[in-house]
Amino acid sequence: MRRIVVVLAGCLVLSGCGADQWKQRDVRFKVDKIYEVPSGYDREDAQLRLVLVGEVPDDALDPDTVSPQVVKRREIKGEVRVGDEVTCEAEQDTDGYFETNVTTTDLSFCEKA
Repeated sequence: MRRIVVVLAGCLVLSGCGADQWKQRDVRFKVDKIYEVPSGYDREDAQLRLVLVGEVPDDALDPDTVSPQVVKRREIKGEVRVGDEVTCEAEQDTDGYFETNVTTTDLSFCEKA
């Protein structure tokens, strides 16, 4: 019984190993496309495709997941159109080694530049 407890405790510790996080403010994106919603729906539910302006920050965990991004219009402070630039806080998280080890990028605090 004691061995099982030790093994389970070791597995819990190891499953968190390898988890990593990256966060950067003022990452600049350009509004590439707006997927408008049909009439009768809330305009704020429209999704916007954002593409990175410039280079991916060197310390990003997975540069391939930074751009493009899709966010809802309501997540951007200020009125934007195709071609406008916005700045966002970008954050990447990875799971531990025993998980799927997928890196995801999330944007928050976006506002028109």
